[in-house]
Amino acid sequence: MKTAGSEPGAVSGMILTLLAIIWCVGVPVCLWQMIGASLGYPEGDREGAKAWETAAIVILAGAPVLATGICVFTGRVVRAWILGLIAVAIAGFVATGLYLDARQAELRRPPPPLPSGYCAEYSGGDSDCPGG
Repeated sequence: MKTAGSEPGAVSGMILTLLAIIWCVGVPVCLWQMIGASLGYPEGDREGAKAWETAAIVILAGAPVLATGICVFTGRVVRAWILGLIAVAIAGFVATGLYLDARQAELRRPPPPLPSGYCAEYSGGDSDCPGG
């Protein structure tokens, strides 16, 4: 007599179910914690909010990748394709977000300092600059 746990795919099925629960519950919980950390009084906790955001992104992108790998190794072809497409779409969104974040950081960067000995001439007065 076989029990439910003795089938070859039972363990991988339980792991896939656990990954689905972590994916569906973990991401909203992390985002909720991120919002709570960023709205703290008197100032928001930027490091805490960034840590919760990172955790949400890792769960959001990591769970489908792990589930795809499990499905590939256990022969669940249709689920592997579906989860693989979800993983690729999420990876695209994450890469786009990282690119936009890096682009915004580049735009907010202060201008480079002026070279030493730089002299600006102003109209309406004497020039203190050498050669002028």
